[in-house]
Amino acid sequence: MTQTLNSLVLFAILAINTAVTFLIAHAVIPSLVTTGDAPTSVGTIRRTLYFIFAVSFLVAGYAGSRALGQAITLIDQIYPRFVI
Repeated sequence: MTQTLNSLVLFAILAINTAVTFLIAHAVIPSLVTTGDAPTSVGTIRRTLYFIFAVSFLVAGYAGSRALGQAITLIDQIYPRFVI
């Protein structure tokens, strides 16, 4: 049961990280560079943030599928047979 909860917490944290890094890399930084509020050198950080986004997205998918599999196993232990 604790593994399922840990996987769900990890999935939630990674999903938030995925959304925030994508938002910063895809919307905030280009907007700041376009308006001149940030120097153009800040635009190079976008590649790093896109890489973090991609890794976080893949790991979140793995954690979500793992949590779902563990939850199905846990429900099967609580209810031996699914009620139709």
